[in-house]
Amino acid sequence: MMQHAYLYRLFRHSKPAFIFVVCFILFYAATISKKMDMIFFPYNNMYAIDFSANAGSSTYAIKINGNPVKITGNLYWKKDMLETSLNGYCRYLKHNRKVFLHDYIPYKFKNEQLQHRLIDKLTPGEKQAYQWPKWFANAAGYVLKPGDEIEFMEYRFNLAEGQAAMLDSAAIYKTTFR
Repeated sequence: MMQHAYLYRLFRHSKPAFIFVVCFILFYAATISKKMDMIFFPYNNMYAIDFSANAGSSTYAIKINGNPVKITGNLYWKKDMLETSLNGYCRYLKHNRKVFLHDYIPYKFKNEQLQHRLIDKLTPGEKQAYQWPKWFANAAGYVLKPGDEIEFMEYRFNLAEGQAAMLDSAAIYKTTFR
């Protein structure tokens, strides 16, 4: 019976892999016991949207000099990476340049020095966050030049009866690339 167990077979096949898996299981068990399981996936909302109860949704786009950056022509993995990172960055902008961990860490840890150290190490710095549009444009095949206007748009739409109908759009952030 024991010979069929995954960990036993892994131990027999590769001791370093076995140690890694056991450490991962123990670490994950510890984070679950501290109710920190979402620390691994702070932006994951794959199962968080109930389309039957909520027919509204939104998506984001970036415009350079008034022209939308097209990402739909990319390979699936690249389109998914660009779309996911754009959604995350726009939510970051909408929430006053804060990510999930800015709220989560103070809730879980009462020591202010520890809070500041964790937030400093685990969240994006302002300098890196300001450079994100340049990274995105390069990854999407666009070259940003100083003076280019960058605008982040939110499009809200209704998904009732299997049809997507745009309700409205709004600029959430506008800047000039330097």
